[in-house]
Amino acid sequence: MQIELNKIQELLDWMKTKVYLNTKVEQATKRYVKRGQIYNCYFGIGVGNEIQKLRPCIILQNNIGNAKSGNVIVAPITHTYKNIPSIVAINTQWNDNGEIILDGYANVSNISCVSKARLENYITSLSNIEMKNIDIAIAISLNLMQYYAKLNKNLEDKLNYIQKVKIERNTAQNQIKELLDISNTSNFQELRKLLKKSRQLS
Repeated sequence: MQIELNKIQELLDWMKTKVYLNTKVEQATKRYVKRGQIYNCYFGIGVGNEIQKLRPCIILQNNIGNAKSGNVIVAPITHTYKNIPSIVAINTQWNDNGEIILDGYANVSNISCVSKARLENYITSLSNIEMKNIDIAIAISLNLMQYYAKLNKNLEDKLNYIQKVKIERNTAQNQIKELLDISNTSNFQELRKLLKKSRQLS
C-alpha cells in the first residue's frame, strides 16, 4: 500500500509540474531550437516502459518545423544499453571543467512529440555523423529501410537499362559508320555502277 501511495504522490507532483509548464507554452512557442541539439526535457510520469522524468533529449524535427511549431519531435537519451538497432551510442562530451555533460545512448524506439514548454536548458549538440547514425536507426526501427531498399533497387534497374540502351545505341552507330565507310570505297562505287547498268539492260 505504501508503494501505491508513493506512486500517487509522484503523479500529483507531476500534475503540479504540468500546470507550471502550461504557463510557459506561449513563451516557449517562440523559442527556436535546431535539429541535433540536446536539451533536458520533462517527460513526466509514463505508463509501463515509457520514457519518464527529466532527462536529455535530441531534437529530431527539421528546422522548418522547429521554427513554426510549438511542438518538437525528440528522442530521449538513456544510460540503459540494449543490443538492438534502436539504441544508438553517442559520444561522451565534457565541459571546460572536465565534467561530463552528455553520455549514454539515443533511444529512437521512444520518439515523442512534445511541447517546447517541456524543454529546459540547452546542453550541447551532436555531430553530423552521430545524427546520420540516428537517422539510420530510425529508418530501421520504423521499417523504412525496406522501402528505401526497394526504391534503390528500382533506381539500379533503371540505370542498368539505360546503360544497356547506350551500349546498343553505340553498337548501332558503329555499324552505320562502317557501312558508310564501305559505301565510300572505289570498289563499292564500281559495284553500284554495274548494278545500275544491269538494271538498264534488263
